[in-house]
Amino acid sequence: MLHDLPIAAAHAALAAALLVLPPTAPRARAQAPAAPLQDSTLDNLRHAADYRTAAPGTIDDIVRVGDGPVDVVLIPGWGFSADVFAGFMKANAHRYRMVALTVPGFGRTAAPPMPPTGTSYAEQTWTRAAEEGIARTIRAEGLRHPVVVGHFLVGTQLALRLALDHPDLVGGVVIVGGEPVRYTPSRRDTTGRTPATMDERVRGVDAYLAPRWFRTVTRATWNARNYAAAQYSRDAATAAALWRRSADVPLPVMVRYLCEYLASDLRTEYSRLTRPVTALLPDFNATVLADSTQSYATPFFLDAWNGATEANPRIRLSVARGSHLFVTIDQPDIVRDAIDRMAAGAP
Repeated sequence: MLHDLPIAAAHAALAAALLVLPPTAPRARAQAPAAPLQDSTLDNLRHAADYRTAAPGTIDDIVRVGDGPVDVVLIPGWGFSADVFAGFMKANAHRYRMVALTVPGFGRTAAPPMPPTGTSYAEQTWTRAAEEGIARTIRAEGLRHPVVVGHFLVGTQLALRLALDHPDLVGGVVIVGGEPVRYTPSRRDTTGRTPATMDERVRGVDAYLAPRWFRTVTRATWNARNYAAAQYSRDAATAAALWRRSADVPLPVMVRYLCEYLASDLRTEYSRLTRPVTALLPDFNATVLADSTQSYATPFFLDAWNGATEANPRIRLSVARGSHLFVTIDQPDIVRDAIDRMAAGAP
């Protein structure tokens, strides 16, 4: 269990993990027995025995909408499928030719087989395979230097990786509600003020987080410490519905993508970007910002972009006023304007 780790490693793990904050139970529930954090019979690092996988890089859920003059690729993150952009795509069918793709394993699609035991999460096995699958789709669809919209966790990483590794295919990138990197403190500094090196990040995930925490974490614990539903949308009903959709994805799939993300650091590659990037940051209402159990929202989704513009002036940051993580739902006009400006080459 996490509390069995050396204290410095535990602090690093807590700061790095998605399950970073213990749920705050109401006083009326304070005496109720706590649900087990982990279950030693679980192995979330493997697919269930009856899970049917797909070849790495398979993109088998593609939604095509629109016949406009600007090509757009939309990549949903954190377990969501392509149809999460349905409203935005319908409203802009006359402006863009849009292709939304579900990341393999998200929604109801099949994930790749798990890599061989011992494969480091730094290899980015699934993330790289999804990137290549999206690149093949862009070519197969005949898209002309599309604006790539990356959303949330995983969608952000894939959009930026496409711009880094396939600049010939990408016209520009718009990030909506993205978390580019998770701060991880170095084990060499017990104050937590020194960021971990890339080697430390990878060792922390490979040796501690994955095998000692995520492998046996229960679904109840995962759900309780997942991103809060209130962060998804300013509309409470919409937010709750979105949260449930992400929570339906098999836990091994979510764990694999999360661990690959935690074992990466895109900040080291910002300077290599040759395509323009606009990151639309969520505004989060006062309720979210004042909630102590959601105090991670600001460092994860806002502060995490600090230094990006200084590292590369092609990266522009803009706060999407009146939006939470689903900027395409809360403020679709802001996303539309960002795509239009990107397509027109405007700063």
